[in-house]
Amino acid sequence: MSKDARLNSLLRQHKQLEEDIERSRTDLSTDSLDTWTLKRKKLAVKEQISALQHQVIL
Repeated sequence: MSKDARLNSLLRQHKQLEEDIERSRTDLSTDSLDTWTLKRKKLAVKEQISALQHQVIL
């Protein structure tokens, strides 16, 4: 997979996780651990995006 394709994939994942977090905040049946897990996943994806963007720039 090319770096551009990987970056696009990560950006889509990040956006989807953001939507999932918002949905979990409004869903009363979702527990805070689930929301926390989604936030951790989103942060991990963001870190991968940053690292990949840094590689593309160099």
